[in-house]
Amino acid sequence: MDLLDKQSEYELLKYKFAEADDYSLNALAEIADTTRQLIKTDASKISTIVSTRVNVEAAGLIYDGFTLMEAAEIAILPYFSNDGGLDSERVFMKQLIQKFNKSTEDESKLFNEVTDDSVDSTTITW
Repeated sequence: MDLLDKQSEYELLKYKFAEADDYSLNALAEIADTTRQLIKTDASKISTIVSTRVNVEAAGLIYDGFTLMEAAEIAILPYFSNDGGLDSERVFMKQLIQKFNKSTEDESKLFNEVTDDSVDSTTITW
């Protein structure tokens, strides 16, 4: 059976979990597609892909209220080896997932807004 492409994967997840967060479902499809592209390369840092079955499980967790990172910790990351410390497949996958993690994105925006030059340093008291 052929693997789904990114758009087909997203459409399947959206069909099964219509009420789930679009951003997270799209991120899951993108993560799966990225692993499928990486596995085809000679210098791949991973030895397996994120399957559609695993993605459906992760999407179900997101539908139930888990964040993308929490769902990935439960459904995706156990399939990747932790051998090798910082060079392990699991660390690589965590970094990939963090690129799509909405809360990390929101925190960095907040940090940039707070550290912006528009804040007058004379009003800060210690």
